[in-house]
Order: sequence, then C-alpha cells, then structure tokens
Amino acid sequence: MTTAPRGEPADRPTGARRIPSRQLPWLAPGFCIWFSALVFVYVLHSMGCAFGWSAATIRLSLSLALIVHLALIGVLWRLQARRGSNPAFGRAGTFLHWIIVGTLVSALVKIVFTLGPILFLTACT
Repeated sequence: MTTAPRGEPADRPTGARRIPSRQLPWLAPGFCIWFSALVFVYVLHSMGCAFGWSAATIRLSLSLALIVHLALIGVLWRLQARRGSNPAFGRAGTFLHWIIVGTLVSALVKIVFTLGPILFLTACT
C-alpha cells in the first residue's frame, strides 16, 4: 500500500497537483454576464417606455445590448476553449476546464432563450 504525501488525498493520481483556487472564479463570468444582460434589457426597456421611444428604437437598443453580451460570452468561451486544461492537474483539471466551458455555453443559451423572445413582444403597453 502506498501512502500519499502529507495533506494529499490517497486517491490522487501520481504526479497530479492540486488545482489552484484562482481557477474557481472562472465558474462565475458566464452567469455574471447573463445577469448583466438581464439588467440591461429591463432597464433599456423601461427607459424606452418611460421616455416615449419608438418601438423600433427600443428593439434596436435591446438587440444591441443582447449582441454585446452574447459577443462577450463568445469571446470568453473561445479563450477558455483555446486555453485548454493544464495536464499537470490531471483529471480534475480537465473536469474543471469542461465545467467552466459548460457554464459559458449554458449562460449563452440562457441569454438566447430567456431574453431573445423579448425582441418579438410589443414594446410598451
């Protein structure tokens, strides 16, 4: 029976290092951007209705806000996918990399399906 170094779990593959905690904040940007898109869309819509913007102007501002947020998530997704996982962290590093990419994809899909239909509704009532 082999024993792991002190402070290391016994089931860690040989040579794999701990994942640094600075990698964990990468789980948040996708949903922070989604939240930002949600806030921007509702603020722009309420401002447009309050100030009497035309329906075309409201839809254009909402479209631009969504496009900017989708592009930002796309850039982060591309950077993260290109970066790849660090082989020094073993299977856990690969898993964390794909979870981070998954959160970005999930946030992108969430923006499209939750905020996209707003563009097809009546502007103000």
